[in-house]
Amino acid sequence: LAQAILAQATWGEGKCSCHAHNRIMGGEGGLKHVVHKRVHLERHQPAARKRFGYLEKHKDYVKRARDYHRKEQTIKKMHQKAFFKNEDEFAWGMMNHQMVDGRNRKKAKHLSNDELRLAESQDARYVGYREQQDKKAIEKQAANLHFLDAERPNKHTLFIDDDDLPAASAKPSAGAKPAKGAPTAAAASQGGDKLQDFDIAGHLDTHPALLKRKANRLRRRQLDTASLSAPAGATAAAAQGAYRELLHRSARAKKLGRVREELELRQHLRTKGKKMKVQEASGGKPAQYRWFPERKR
Repeated sequence: LAQAILAQATWGEGKCSCHAHNRIMGGEGGLKHVVHKRVHLERHQPAARKRFGYLEKHKDYVKRARDYHRKEQTIKKMHQKAFFKNEDEFAWGMMNHQMVDGRNRKKAKHLSNDELRLAESQDARYVGYREQQDKKAIEKQAANLHFLDAERPNKHTLFIDDDDLPAASAKPSAGAKPAKGAPTAAAASQGGDKLQDFDIAGHLDTHPALLKRKANRLRRRQLDTASLSAPAGATAAAAQGAYRELLHRSARAKKLGRVREELELRQHLRTKGKKMKVQEASGGKPAQYRWFPERKR
């Protein structure tokens, strides 16, 4: 019985798990949490060294060291990428990316292909509409102007009979003088001397100052009776302005035609199908493509 009691006391002494018994007997943890431990604080900058600024603490060193090593690892990885870079490397994703501030970013695409094709088709319709407007205005102006006063290399030749030559030369008109660039008289006879003195203004029944005009050459009777509302200089200036506007509209219609062709080409290029470029853009004309035929199922 005594041996059983001793064995039970020994077993309880080693297997006891209460916290009070562990603290008293020096079990798990011991007395390190009981004894007061002095806290070692880092000193601040002494007053005699205030001129040197803030005194770095250990936590500041840790931040600085981590930042330094992070930058060191980044530079090391960049060196490795540059060393193992393949100059001939290509991926289709490169077509949709670009470098922005040293970083590879995906290109912004605010519209889809269908939306872009619709927008370009609307633009092409509007450009075509303006082109048709200019063409109609050009036809209307050209029908009114006729380019009658434009310079031409041809000349106006008058044919006179021998019987009419002395009578016509005997009645010279007042103030008639041969004008430079005026219509010339020619006859199939030997009256060369009489042709030099031939009065062309009298033959055409107009004033000598109007011989150079190719259109709207008034007769003397009309000059005596007609009332001209605008001076000749103003009429000529208005005609020149109309011709300038006509040439401007013609040039603009050609430019609009080229723009319309380019927009239509872009619209076609956004469609599906295998295509091949057969001719580069040159001479103000867009590039030419050829679409391969597709077998319909």
